[in-house]
Amino acid sequence: MKRALLLEKTEEGSVLKYQDIELPNLSDGEVRIRVSYTGINYKDRLAVDASSKVVRKYPMTPGIDFSGIVEESKAGDFSVGDQVFVTGYGYGTDQPGGYQETAIVKQEHLMRLPEEMSMKDVMIYGTAGFTAALSVDAIEKALGSLKGKKILVTGGSGGVSSHGVLILRKLGAEVAVTTRTMEKREYLESLGAQEVLLFDGLLEKRRALSTEKWDGVLDTTGGEALGNILTEVKYGGVVCTSGNLSGIRFESTVFPFILRGITLKGIDSVMVDHAKRNEIFKKLATSWYSADLERTVNKVVSFKELHDELLHPSEGSGRVLVDMSM
Repeated sequence: MKRALLLEKTEEGSVLKYQDIELPNLSDGEVRIRVSYTGINYKDRLAVDASSKVVRKYPMTPGIDFSGIVEESKAGDFSVGDQVFVTGYGYGTDQPGGYQETAIVKQEHLMRLPEEMSMKDVMIYGTAGFTAALSVDAIEKALGSLKGKKILVTGGSGGVSSHGVLILRKLGAEVAVTTRTMEKREYLESLGAQEVLLFDGLLEKRRALSTEKWDGVLDTTGGEALGNILTEVKYGGVVCTSGNLSGIRFESTVFPFILRGITLKGIDSVMVDHAKRNEIFKKLATSWYSADLERTVNKVVSFKELHDELLHPSEGSGRVLVDMSM
């Protein structure tokens, strides 16, 4: 038997509860891992709200990211004792995720932990850090060296934006971050932000082409602000967008694209191929690693505390790490 945090559909919505589940047998190509760390991602919080429709089938064990040790394997690429992790591929929404003592993973979805990285660190990164790193990677490929480049990051103290600031400063960029209130200014500056701006300023109406400010943009919010940001990107710049916290629609003209040659690139972290995942996590483990990584975690909870933290989050606990050994 194993202990799992199970989400079940009800007429009123959904119910989240701990349950003992019999261990299923492995099929060919599957691996059973004992979960060491997981986390609470923005999508995990949406998953426990039935109205969000993030979860597509019930019952479901949430948890889109998790790391652990292989306990049993019917996959030639992995052996008992291997340290591994999972991000994306629909775990926690389409198939059982990391909020359980042991999880079954298809070998094509499983990543081997880089030698330089701990199972804790890889879950501090999780999907948020991976998404930020994919964005930075795309900006770097478009602009070359980021040293001295002016990069705007939207999303305030959120996971993707926090990791984005850390990585960009590691690469020598001049980072400006937008936030809805200045309460998080000190935190953002501790990560390396050199300028903290109010997000509302991005909602002010712009001309079709405004003053050039940004070499690149790491956008996590979408919405009206994204259309305004496009007018301020320098010639040949790039905007990477990965979220819709402020809406799914924006307005723009063709001018930033045909007169300044800018690029708008979408970032998806769910279905990225293994080669790219290995490349990105290797960078996060080595040249992009920051000694301030743990600053991006607001709170560490145990598996027993996970239920209450999901349903009744404490103030300021947006970035939560779950230590299954506690």
